[in-house]
Formats: sequence, C-alpha cells, structure tokens
Amino acid sequence: MYQALYRKWRPASFDSVYGQEHITTVLKNQVESGRISHAYLFCGTRGTGKTTCAKILAKAANCLSPVDGSPCGICEACRAIDSGSATDVLEIDAASNNGVDNIRALRDEVL
Repeated sequence: MYQALYRKWRPASFDSVYGQEHITTVLKNQVESGRISHAYLFCGTRGTGKTTCAKILAKAANCLSPVDGSPCGICEACRAIDSGSATDVLEIDAASNNGVDNIRALRDEVL
C-alpha cells in the first residue's frame, strides 16, 4: 500500500522532532507528570511539525509504558495508532474537511 513520504518518515518520538525543542519539552513533561490537558491548539505555518507533535502526543497519552515522556512504540496502543486501526486517534486534514457535510460526518463519527 502506498504511503506518503511525510507519513513514512514522520518522527516517532519527541526527541526526534527537529527545531521545536521548546514545544516538545513541555509536552514530554506533561506526559511524564501525568498532567495532560483536555485540549491543545497547535498553530503555525506549514511544515513546522504541528501534526507530528499532535500525533506523538496522542500516542504518548495512550501509550501503556511511555519512555521519558515519549511513546514506547512497541505496546499494543502505539502499534494500533501507527497502523491507523486505533479508533480513539484519527488524523483529520482540516484543509480538506471544511465543508458542512464534512463537519456533519465527523460529528456523526464521534457520537
């Protein structure tokens, strides 16, 4: 199955994210302390690592045994998120899902 290069080579831990140490340090500390907030807003220009950091945070929050605040990558939850079979973690492209029908479909999936 074809996989886009940015998804194939996306960093899998906070330590491998380049140029966002101030963000990854905060996120790692929250995972380590068990004080994960109920919502996060990632904003910035294209290519700054918003989706990457969000995906790593989602994996770390669901990971059964995180290592230094990053996901272990080997537990059942991490493997399910990586394969896309985890029902709790969905990667949604907001640029493509911005119509009323798209929003209704997303809302129906959540409920």
